[in-house]
Amino acid sequence: MKGAACCFGLLFIVAFYSSVMTLVSLSETPSGINGGSFQTVYHFAVFLPDNNYTFYNELKLGAQQAGRELGCALSFHPIREDTLDFFMAQYSRFDGMIVYPYLEDRLMRKLLNEINHTEVPIILVEHDLQDDSPWPFVGTNNFDVGKKIGELISLYHKSPVEMAVVYSDKSPGIYAERELVEMGIIAHLGDRLGAPITNRRTNLNPLDAEQLMYHMLRDEPNINTVVFTDSNDTLAATQVVIDMNLVGSVQIIGFGTEGPILEYIEKYILLGTIAENPRQIGYNAVKALKELREKGHTPSYVDTGVQAVTQRNLSQFRNNAGGQL
Repeated sequence: MKGAACCFGLLFIVAFYSSVMTLVSLSETPSGINGGSFQTVYHFAVFLPDNNYTFYNELKLGAQQAGRELGCALSFHPIREDTLDFFMAQYSRFDGMIVYPYLEDRLMRKLLNEINHTEVPIILVEHDLQDDSPWPFVGTNNFDVGKKIGELISLYHKSPVEMAVVYSDKSPGIYAERELVEMGIIAHLGDRLGAPITNRRTNLNPLDAEQLMYHMLRDEPNINTVVFTDSNDTLAATQVVIDMNLVGSVQIIGFGTEGPILEYIEKYILLGTIAENPRQIGYNAVKALKELREKGHTPSYVDTGVQAVTQRNLSQFRNNAGGQL
């Protein structure tokens, strides 16, 4: 009995310590305070996937720019698998939260609902939680992403199109809304599709896209178009095509606007790429959250747009710095 009590006591101490350390972590000095010239009005917490991919770094840059201009200090946090950091955020006296809901939808909705009663304003970015979501959304309409893919294919590709769309755990927002992406493709291509769209999925391993591309080139010769939804996968898979000396045997549509991707378009290795605007997402999320905090309302949906970059508009896209802020 004493052993059980001691064990319970130890577990309680560990849980208490973990909770305290979480609160300390969540209360770290936010960006924009030290060395900043503005007077801080609000402190917002931004929850993003815990990785260093270009999309999330660009989103952070946009958010930080808005923070400087609008007097909002920001701190950035992951939502870990145990979700403790996210759950404890409601006790950290944040003035608002920007959340990329990249965990499973049902779990994210449960966590957000638990925080909702604290009346901390919340903005979702890049992935909405169904049509009845009570939280304002800032990001890309993935139906429009699908339409842009369809437009790009129809510019250069003759019928029939047999295509594979490669989703990725690296881009969880798009994977969660894959039905919208494919509805957009079908809406534009219609009977140009020679077969139902095939979809594939890569994990967080950067080599996974290489293996998948090698498999498709070797074992699925009927597929004549491959669409990627992550910039890292785009680069890895394109390198496989180059190494196998099979450029042109399959049309590849990339995702993202990293320098090497644009160079592949210039060299006719990629058909084109889908360009979102993560800086605009970050900027508008902070702007919307401040408005929600001050006025109690903000537009329920802010579409930051998407475009297809091809040989035709590559120079213009570069001159405009990719449409960034």
